[in-house]
Amino acid sequence: MRIPPRSRHPRERLPRRRHSSERLPRRRHSGERFSRRRRPGERFSRSLRPAALLGLGALITSAVTGVLAAGPAVPANAGCSPAWRLETPAHAASSVQDVQVLSAKDVRFTASIDFMWGGGMSESVWNGSAVTATGPQIPHQPKRGGFAGGHSSYDSPSSGWVLVTPGGGTGDVATTILGRWYGGRWTLYPGAVSSDPEKSRVRLSDVASVAPDDAWAVGDLDGNGALIEHWDGTEWKAVDNPGASSRGVQLWQVSASSAKDVWAVGFRRLPNAGAFVPYAQHYDGAKWSEVTMPEVGAPDGVASTVLAKGPNDVYVGGWRGSWGDWNGYKPLVMHWDGQKWSVDTGPAGVVSGGFMDGLYAPGPNDLWAVSGSAVLHRTGTAWTKVTPEGAQPGGPNVEGIHYFYTAVGGSGPTDVWAVGQAISTDPSPTPGTALASVHTALAHLTCGRK
Repeated sequence: MRIPPRSRHPRERLPRRRHSSERLPRRRHSGERFSRRRRPGERFSRSLRPAALLGLGALITSAVTGVLAAGPAVPANAGCSPAWRLETPAHAASSVQDVQVLSAKDVRFTASIDFMWGGGMSESVWNGSAVTATGPQIPHQPKRGGFAGGHSSYDSPSSGWVLVTPGGGTGDVATTILGRWYGGRWTLYPGAVSSDPEKSRVRLSDVASVAPDDAWAVGDLDGNGALIEHWDGTEWKAVDNPGASSRGVQLWQVSASSAKDVWAVGFRRLPNAGAFVPYAQHYDGAKWSEVTMPEVGAPDGVASTVLAKGPNDVYVGGWRGSWGDWNGYKPLVMHWDGQKWSVDTGPAGVVSGGFMDGLYAPGPNDLWAVSGSAVLHRTGTAWTKVTPEGAQPGGPNVEGIHYFYTAVGGSGPTDVWAVGQAISTDPSPTPGTALASVHTALAHLTCGRK
């Protein structure tokens, strides 16, 4: 985790509203890591102490022993009474970027290991009883100091992709790297190259794997248009899309229910330095087309995550509010039923100051979402804020342990994962600073070992 020089929220992507002459802000790259938002005047001192971290691990584990008060967790007919627990990770100090649940006994985690513990990536697997990282790992590129993971996607246990940051963020490369899981090993492949590297760097944000010879990756060209790449079994190629030449369009996530039903979402800025509005494209097996999104009832809005379960069942999460007012962002969920959109603003009644980073829907009346430090659950039409980690030392604006969730997934209503990182802060000998340490967060809603 890198502590940036200015105060920012761990999932902050959107700064103040900019003038028409200014460049559009970029989204946090898939491989970049983040910190919690600091209080005014507070500074972080990067001091990761292994002994303290190990001790804190025991503290975190003890805090979640037994059943947690997590609110309504599953539908009444679930057949068991699941409880949240924090599973022991393969690496104690990492920021989990994504979770892909292939089955209850095959869950894949992509994480970026904190640089004070060696840096690099960690690909670990839940086998139904434990998390291990004994399998093949993504190879480290020679002469690359930085190396971090991003979003991932698998079409089967033997085929999938992970976005990779080979070094130094996005500023030192004109193309991107993707790790392919195939044939029982990882291989690095270059993404598509920008047609104008000096002005439009390639920045990928998400990937969706449909088949070994069919995968999609989305992002933007340094704020100069939407980027969509396709894997045909041999190489990644940029493909035509309606937002490719539209400055002010960025794509953040992609989801596919089949080869003929792929959705990509993000935002578009209206002309003449206008409002930011949710933006989406759909691929029907032949071409990409823009999708008319619903009004969100606020000056600005963004679509930040998408879950395509079928052509007539698509969830899009995001936020609405005013562009520069982070604390005023109100999370929301939009749903497409094949005919029309519906907008659910209910999450804003439970949490504010963030937007959706991930969605998981075990059933039509059962929806999970992660939004920064919050895990949210909707049963029917009612939203509840869930606390998988249980009571922890500290609290808002004080030193302690703070959880931030980046992704959510599961294999059913009684098997749900919410993953990310926990940051512990302690007073520093230097006045006005705090010591920060990073810890892996793997929260698991389960009925117990199978």
